[in-house]
Amino acid sequence: MPLVVFCGLPGAGKSFVATALVAYLRAHVQQDVEYITEASVHVDRRSGYNDSRAEKTTRSALKAAAEKAVNASTIVVLDALNYIKGVRYELFCKARAESTTYCVVYVDTPLALALERNAQREDQFDSKLIEELAARFEVPMEKNRWDNPLFHLTPEVLDSPDGMPLAQIADAIRFGKTVKAGLATKAAPVAETSFVQELDAVTNAIVEALLTYQREGNLADGLRVPKAQVLVQIQRTMPTSEARRHRRQFIKIAQLRPCVIAGIGDLFVEYLNQQA
Repeated sequence: MPLVVFCGLPGAGKSFVATALVAYLRAHVQQDVEYITEASVHVDRRSGYNDSRAEKTTRSALKAAAEKAVNASTIVVLDALNYIKGVRYELFCKARAESTTYCVVYVDTPLALALERNAQREDQFDSKLIEELAARFEVPMEKNRWDNPLFHLTPEVLDSPDGMPLAQIADAIRFGKTVKAGLATKAAPVAETSFVQELDAVTNAIVEALLTYQREGNLADGLRVPKAQVLVQIQRTMPTSEARRHRRQFIKIAQLRPCVIAGIGDLFVEYLNQQA
Protein backbone atom coordinates (compact mmCIF):
# COMPACT_ATOMS: atom_id res chain seq x y z
CA MET A 1 0.00 0.00 0.00
CA PRO A 2 1.02 3.68 -0.15
CA LEU A 3 4.46 4.94 0.74
CA VAL A 4 4.86 8.51 2.03
CA VAL A 5 8.46 9.74 2.06
CA PHE A 6 9.28 12.78 4.17
CA CYS A 7 12.45 14.75 3.59
CA GLY A 8 14.06 17.83 5.04
CA LEU A 9 16.83 19.06 7.31
CA PRO A 10 17.03 18.28 11.02
CA GLY A 11 14.93 20.93 12.73
CA ALA A 12 12.79 21.50 9.64
CA GLY A 13 9.64 20.24 11.33
CA LYS A 14 9.30 16.90 9.51
CA SER A 15 8.26 14.94 12.57
CA PHE A 16 5.71 17.59 13.53
CA VAL A 17 4.00 17.17 10.16
CA ALA A 18 4.58 13.41 9.94
CA THR A 19 3.05 12.64 13.33
CA ALA A 20 0.07 14.83 12.49
CA LEU A 21 -0.35 12.92 9.22
CA VAL A 22 -0.13 9.56 10.99
CA ALA A 23 -2.77 10.66 13.50
CA TYR A 24 -5.01 11.91 10.68
CA LEU A 25 -4.67 8.66 8.73
CA ARG A 26 -5.39 6.51 11.77
CA ALA A 27 -8.49 8.57 12.50
CA HIS A 28 -9.87 8.74 8.96
CA VAL A 29 -8.56 5.71 7.03
CA GLN A 30 -9.45 2.11 7.75
CA GLN A 31 -5.95 0.79 7.17
CA ASP A 32 -2.90 0.05 9.26
CA VAL A 33 -0.31 2.84 9.35
CA GLU A 34 3.37 2.07 9.86
CA TYR A 35 5.42 5.05 11.08
CA ILE A 36 9.16 4.61 10.51
CA THR A 37 11.81 6.84 12.07
CA GLU A 38 15.41 6.49 13.19
CA ALA A 39 14.12 5.53 16.64
CA SER A 40 11.96 2.73 15.22
CA VAL A 41 15.07 1.12 13.67
CA HIS A 42 17.06 1.67 16.89
CA VAL A 43 19.34 4.40 15.56
CA ASP A 44 20.34 7.38 17.69
CA ARG A 45 19.58 10.46 15.60
CA ARG A 46 22.55 12.40 16.92
CA SER A 47 25.14 9.74 16.08
CA GLY A 48 23.43 8.15 13.09
CA TYR A 49 24.67 10.84 10.70
CA ASN A 50 28.02 11.70 12.31
CA ASP A 51 30.12 10.33 9.46
CA SER A 52 29.66 8.65 6.09
CA ARG A 53 29.82 5.13 7.52
CA ALA A 54 27.25 5.82 10.24
CA GLU A 55 25.00 7.62 7.76
CA LYS A 56 25.16 4.73 5.29
CA THR A 57 24.15 2.30 8.05
CA THR A 58 21.29 4.58 9.09
CA ARG A 59 19.99 4.98 5.54
CA SER A 60 20.17 1.22 4.94
CA ALA A 61 18.23 0.47 8.12
CA LEU A 62 15.51 3.00 7.30
CA LYS A 63 15.17 1.85 3.69
CA ALA A 64 15.04 -1.81 4.68
CA ALA A 65 12.32 -1.10 7.24
CA ALA A 66 10.27 0.87 4.72
CA GLU A 67 10.61 -1.78 2.02
CA LYS A 68 9.66 -4.53 4.45
CA ALA A 69 6.60 -2.62 5.64
CA VAL A 70 5.17 -1.95 2.16
CA ASN A 71 2.44 -4.55 1.68
CA ALA A 72 -1.16 -4.93 0.60
CA SER A 73 -2.75 -3.49 3.73
CA THR A 74 -0.41 -0.91 5.29
CA ILE A 75 0.25 2.78 4.68
CA VAL A 76 3.94 3.44 5.30
CA VAL A 77 5.13 6.86 6.49
CA LEU A 78 8.92 7.24 6.41
CA ASP A 79 10.03 10.20 8.54
CA ALA A 80 13.75 10.78 7.93
CA LEU A 81 16.16 13.14 6.17
CA ASN A 82 15.94 11.38 2.76
CA TYR A 83 17.97 14.24 1.29
CA ILE A 84 19.71 12.12 -1.36
CA LYS A 85 17.75 11.73 -4.59
CA GLY A 86 19.21 8.26 -5.13
CA VAL A 87 17.58 7.13 -1.88
CA ARG A 88 14.23 8.57 -2.93
CA TYR A 89 14.61 6.89 -6.33
CA GLU A 90 15.13 3.49 -4.70
CA LEU A 91 12.05 3.98 -2.53
CA PHE A 92 10.08 5.02 -5.60
CA CYS A 93 11.22 1.83 -7.34
CA LYS A 94 9.99 -0.24 -4.41
CA ALA A 95 6.58 1.43 -4.60
CA ARG A 96 6.52 0.88 -8.34
CA ALA A 97 7.47 -2.78 -7.95
CA GLU A 98 4.50 -3.17 -5.60
CA SER A 99 2.22 -1.17 -7.95
CA THR A 100 1.16 1.15 -5.17
CA THR A 101 0.86 4.91 -4.67
CA TYR A 102 3.74 7.08 -3.51
CA CYS A 103 4.40 10.69 -2.64
CA VAL A 104 7.13 12.93 -1.23
CA VAL A 105 6.53 15.51 1.51
CA TYR A 106 9.34 18.08 1.50
CA VAL A 107 9.38 20.18 4.67
CA ASP A 108 11.43 23.10 3.36
CA THR A 109 12.67 25.25 6.23
CA PRO A 110 15.42 27.90 5.95
CA LEU A 111 18.72 26.78 7.43
CA ALA A 112 18.74 29.56 10.04
CA LEU A 113 15.30 28.55 11.34
CA ALA A 114 16.24 24.86 11.36
CA LEU A 115 19.36 25.67 13.39
CA GLU A 116 17.32 27.77 15.81
CA ARG A 117 14.79 24.99 16.35
CA ASN A 118 17.53 22.39 16.69
CA ALA A 119 19.22 24.42 19.44
CA GLN A 120 16.02 24.20 21.50
CA ARG A 121 15.86 20.39 21.39
CA GLU A 122 17.23 17.98 23.96
CA ASP A 123 18.33 15.52 21.25
CA GLN A 124 19.84 18.21 19.06
CA PHE A 125 22.18 17.62 16.15
CA ASP A 126 25.58 19.29 16.00
CA SER A 127 24.99 22.60 14.20
CA LYS A 128 28.00 22.05 11.93
CA LEU A 129 26.52 18.72 10.81
CA ILE A 130 23.23 20.41 9.88
CA GLU A 131 25.13 22.98 7.82
CA GLU A 132 27.00 20.18 6.04
CA LEU A 133 23.74 18.32 5.35
CA ALA A 134 22.22 21.52 3.96
CA ALA A 135 25.17 21.91 1.58
CA ARG A 136 24.68 18.35 0.29
CA PHE A 137 20.87 18.45 0.21
CA GLU A 138 19.42 17.34 -3.13
CA VAL A 139 16.15 19.25 -3.29
CA PRO A 140 13.09 17.28 -4.50
CA MET A 141 11.77 18.43 -7.86
CA GLU A 142 8.30 17.57 -9.08
CA LYS A 143 9.56 16.95 -12.62
CA ASN A 144 11.38 13.87 -11.30
CA ARG A 145 9.19 10.78 -11.27
CA TRP A 146 10.59 9.74 -7.89
CA ASP A 147 9.63 13.10 -6.36
CA ASN A 148 6.09 13.14 -7.75
CA PRO A 149 3.55 13.92 -6.43
CA LEU A 150 5.42 16.42 -4.29
CA PHE A 151 4.03 18.35 -1.33
CA HIS A 152 6.34 21.32 -0.77
CA LEU A 153 5.72 22.66 2.73
CA THR A 154 7.39 25.93 3.68
CA PRO A 155 6.88 27.80 6.98
CA GLU A 156 4.51 30.13 5.11
CA VAL A 157 2.39 27.18 3.99
CA LEU A 158 2.32 25.64 7.45
CA ASP A 159 1.44 28.98 9.06
CA SER A 160 -1.35 29.73 6.57
CA PRO A 161 -5.03 29.42 7.51
CA ASP A 162 -5.23 26.09 5.68
CA GLY A 163 -2.24 24.76 7.62
CA MET A 164 -0.93 21.27 6.96
CA PRO A 165 -2.47 19.67 3.83
CA LEU A 166 -3.17 16.39 5.61
CA ALA A 167 -6.38 15.63 3.70
CA GLN A 168 -4.68 16.34 0.37
CA ILE A 169 -1.79 14.02 1.19
CA ALA A 170 -4.21 11.32 2.30
CA ASP A 171 -6.22 11.70 -0.91
CA ALA A 172 -3.05 11.52 -3.03
CA ILE A 173 -2.00 8.19 -1.58
CA ARG A 174 -5.50 6.73 -1.32
CA PHE A 175 -6.93 7.79 -4.66
CA GLY A 176 -3.91 8.85 -6.69
CA LYS A 177 -2.39 7.07 -9.62
CA THR A 178 -0.37 4.01 -8.71
CA VAL A 179 3.19 3.86 -10.00
CA LYS A 180 3.24 0.86 -12.28
CA ALA A 181 6.10 -1.59 -12.40
CA GLY A 182 8.17 -1.05 -15.53
CA LEU A 183 11.11 -2.76 -17.15
CA ALA A 184 13.58 -1.51 -14.54
CA THR A 185 11.58 -2.77 -11.56
CA LYS A 186 9.66 -5.75 -12.89
CA ALA A 187 11.55 -8.94 -12.10
CA ALA A 188 12.09 -11.27 -15.03
CA PRO A 189 10.72 -14.78 -14.52
CA VAL A 190 14.21 -16.20 -14.91
CA ALA A 191 17.22 -13.91 -14.65
CA GLU A 192 19.60 -14.27 -17.58
CA THR A 193 22.80 -15.95 -16.44
CA SER A 194 25.06 -13.28 -17.92
CA PHE A 195 23.00 -10.38 -16.55
CA VAL A 196 25.50 -9.18 -13.93
CA GLN A 197 28.41 -9.29 -16.37
CA GLU A 198 26.44 -7.44 -19.03
CA LEU A 199 25.17 -4.91 -16.51
CA ASP A 200 28.74 -4.09 -15.55
CA ALA A 201 30.02 -3.99 -19.13
CA VAL A 202 27.17 -1.96 -20.65
CA THR A 203 27.04 0.68 -17.93
CA ASN A 204 30.82 1.04 -17.98
CA ALA A 205 30.84 1.49 -21.77
CA ILE A 206 28.16 4.18 -21.54
CA VAL A 207 29.96 6.09 -18.78
CA GLU A 208 33.27 5.96 -20.66
CA ALA A 209 31.58 7.18 -23.85
CA LEU A 210 29.95 10.05 -21.97
CA LEU A 211 33.24 11.08 -20.36
CA THR A 212 34.99 10.94 -23.74
CA TYR A 213 32.36 13.19 -25.31
CA GLN A 214 32.80 15.64 -22.44
CA ARG A 215 36.60 15.70 -22.72
CA GLU A 216 36.25 16.52 -26.40
CA GLY A 217 33.91 19.38 -25.54
CA ASN A 218 30.98 17.77 -27.34
CA LEU A 219 28.05 18.47 -25.01
CA ALA A 220 25.33 18.89 -27.61
CA ASP A 221 21.93 17.40 -26.87
CA GLY A 222 21.32 13.92 -28.09
CA LEU A 223 24.60 12.07 -27.56
CA ARG A 224 24.48 8.52 -28.84
CA VAL A 225 26.30 5.99 -26.69
CA PRO A 226 26.96 2.25 -27.08
CA LYS A 227 24.28 -0.32 -26.28
CA ALA A 228 21.45 2.22 -26.14
CA GLN A 229 18.81 3.62 -28.47
CA VAL A 230 17.87 6.38 -26.03
CA LEU A 231 20.03 9.48 -26.42
CA VAL A 232 21.98 10.99 -23.55
CA GLN A 233 20.56 14.47 -22.91
CA ILE A 234 22.75 16.13 -20.32
CA GLN A 235 23.26 19.86 -20.76
CA ARG A 236 26.08 20.22 -18.26
CA THR A 237 29.45 18.64 -17.64
CA MET A 238 28.99 15.67 -15.34
CA PRO A 239 32.15 15.09 -13.26
CA THR A 240 33.78 11.67 -13.54
CA SER A 241 33.13 10.92 -9.87
CA GLU A 242 29.43 11.77 -10.24
CA ALA A 243 28.98 9.67 -13.39
CA ARG A 244 30.60 6.67 -11.72
CA ARG A 245 28.55 7.18 -8.57
CA HIS A 246 25.34 7.14 -10.66
CA ARG A 247 26.60 3.97 -12.34
CA ARG A 248 27.11 2.26 -8.98
CA GLN A 249 23.66 3.33 -7.79
CA PHE A 250 22.03 2.07 -10.98
CA ILE A 251 23.83 -1.28 -10.74
CA LYS A 252 22.63 -1.69 -7.16
CA ILE A 253 19.04 -0.96 -8.16
CA ALA A 254 19.14 -3.15 -11.28
CA GLN A 255 20.55 -6.13 -9.38
CA LEU A 256 17.56 -6.04 -7.05
CA ARG A 257 15.17 -6.24 -10.00
CA PRO A 258 16.88 -7.78 -13.05
CA CYS A 259 15.61 -6.73 -16.46
CA VAL A 260 16.26 -8.24 -19.86
CA ILE A 261 19.82 -7.69 -21.06
CA ALA A 262 18.71 -5.82 -24.16
CA GLY A 263 17.10 -3.14 -22.02
CA ILE A 264 20.07 -2.33 -19.78
CA GLY A 265 21.54 0.42 -21.96
CA ASP A 266 18.31 2.36 -22.46
CA LEU A 267 17.39 2.10 -18.79
CA PHE A 268 20.79 3.37 -17.69
CA VAL A 269 20.70 6.29 -20.12
CA GLU A 270 17.22 7.23 -18.87
CA TYR A 271 18.54 7.07 -15.32
CA LEU A 272 21.51 9.33 -16.21
CA ASN A 273 19.22 11.83 -17.94
CA GLN A 274 17.11 12.06 -14.80
CA GLN A 275 20.17 12.91 -12.70
CA ALA A 276 21.12 15.92 -14.84
